[in-house]
Amino acid sequence: MSHKAILLATDLSARCDRPLDRALMLAKEWSTKLILLHVLDAGRAKDPATNIREIETQIADELPKHKVDVEILVKTGDVSATIVETAKSKKCDLIVTGVARYNSVGDVLLGGPVDQLIRNASVPVLVVKRRPQNAYKNILIATDFSDCSLQALNAAAELFPDPKLHLVHAYHEPYSAWLSSDQVAQDVKSEEQTALTSFLAKRAISEAVFNRVNGSLEKGDLGAVLLRKIAATKSDLVVLGTHGRGALSRATLGSNAQHVLGWVGEDVLMVRERK
Repeated sequence: MSHKAILLATDLSARCDRPLDRALMLAKEWSTKLILLHVLDAGRAKDPATNIREIETQIADELPKHKVDVEILVKTGDVSATIVETAKSKKCDLIVTGVARYNSVGDVLLGGPVDQLIRNASVPVLVVKRRPQNAYKNILIATDFSDCSLQALNAAAELFPDPKLHLVHAYHEPYSAWLSSDQVAQDVKSEEQTALTSFLAKRAISEAVFNRVNGSLEKGDLGAVLLRKIAATKSDLVVLGTHGRGALSRATLGSNAQHVLGWVGEDVLMVRERK
């Protein structure tokens, strides 16, 4: 497919090396433009015009050698809102960023609070954690069979047309603490398998995407399931669908997006549900 531009949100720190390398790699692979955006907090900039000129020069001077069309933008304003607005105005397919820090209250990405960015971005957000060596080869996608996770699957397949797609659904056996029965376990798994088959049969999933997907069911909590499947499939990218409602974005199966980002060591693609 023909990809649109990629937006890289950067705070110019050393932590930006990995997302920058991945963004340059993707732009070259997709033969598309990379827009490198740094947002100045208006409240902290004494002389925004001077700062903008200095930062643009700094970015240009420090860019590694590449064969990519790069546009450098330095803007002043609310960080997350400016990233979202720029991605929309520049008609970008993807926002790339990295991890700045984690804590229980104010988790942030390189460029803005994670919940604000993911909740408002109209395009997928790729959070880069690892130094890229190669293109993604295996992608793990969590599903709860919702429209949100369906959109996440299709978005990942469209953005990355070559890697293998591993779709996993984590489930629980109800009342397992009180009822222990092989028949119950078989019945629950059979119901989940029927749901998985129905999900993959949806019209919104094309034949090309269907043929790339390896679907599986795993009993257990989402965290444990993801860790097992990442290791088993050697996935280098994890995909989660998020809802754009509430105080914090929620990841597939009800896990908090920030919580998942906090312990998954691989790159994470967050796809916001569209209505």
